[in-house]
Amino acid sequence: MSNQSAAPGERRLATLEGVLERVTYANEENGYTVARVDTGRGGGDLLTVVGALLGAQVGESLRMEGRWGSHPQYGKQFHVENYTTVLPATVQGIRRYLGSGLVKGIGPVFADRITQHFGIDTLTVIEEEPKRLIEVPGLGPKRTRKIADAWEEQKAIKEVMLFLQTVEVSTSIAVRIYKKYGDASISVVRNQPYRLAADVWGIGFLTADKIAQSVGIPHDSPERVKAGLQYALSQATDQGHCYLPEERLIADAVKLLQVDTGLVIECLAELAAEPEEGEDPGVVREKVPASDGGDPVTAVYLVPFHRAEAALSAQLRRLLRADEDRMPGFRDVDWDKALGWLKGRTGTELAPSRRPRSDWR
Repeated sequence: MSNQSAAPGERRLATLEGVLERVTYANEENGYTVARVDTGRGGGDLLTVVGALLGAQVGESLRMEGRWGSHPQYGKQFHVENYTTVLPATVQGIRRYLGSGLVKGIGPVFADRITQHFGIDTLTVIEEEPKRLIEVPGLGPKRTRKIADAWEEQKAIKEVMLFLQTVEVSTSIAVRIYKKYGDASISVVRNQPYRLAADVWGIGFLTADKIAQSVGIPHDSPERVKAGLQYALSQATDQGHCYLPEERLIADAVKLLQVDTGLVIECLAELAAEPEEGEDPGVVREKVPASDGGDPVTAVYLVPFHRAEAALSAQLRRLLRADEDRMPGFRDVDWDKALGWLKGRTGTELAPSRRPRSDWR
């Protein structure tokens, strides 16, 4: 066990090494885990670790980086930010590792038989020549295949987690990425990192952009510019806008991305083009009346907001075409009470021009 203290002004992570002895709680959706580890201090004392530990199994030796903290009820805890698995280097350690139930198909009895047969080379055999497990007395073809499959499954998870940590992805985000893409995670992060912003909850453009830089995506990559344009539109919707005028969107994107205006214009045209079969549409560009009554402006929408506005427009046209003799049905409504309820529920108050006409009352 080691504990790296931070120098003044530095945010260095502490390091903790230990064997995962017990999982107290695990959330399969986000990987958040509460576990107990043996750091080898003796006396049977176990330390509590908390954090995203997807793929970690009881019996494994872990090297964890994180920060020490204290829970008001449970006391001292180590908050894990990332971890790596440390494979045992002795026959006794390998026997304990396999006998913990870590690998499906191997319990204490078979762990003892396998390590007796292969000794210190046991893990190398399982990794590189799993068919040789048939040499162990009592291990038939079915169990041998089960062991090999379980080993490969765990290996895949660990490879993904290790790769994501090398590109500066926190363990908690890495868990979400793996839950979304599984074994394809490395390929997606390497080749299409901006997909993360659209597909994975909790990852926005700025986080995806950092990941993209870590895997070597160029600053002026068209994929980066297109993702940045959609991010700028998304930011506008957070402020209550359904669209942005094209000129403003281009200016916002140039400022955000620090790239040439010509590249932004080119990428916007590609985003607005008719999508090929199987592809998601990017954005919608169309002329809308200017708010000041001047010449129409080119508006750029994210697709869901354009669909919503089109549906609302169709509904309003339907209401405008409704027979006037249907309007008296609203005369019995207490509009002052109804609008007061609306304001209390939503904090929204209709402008005078939008309130029901007096002849409806």
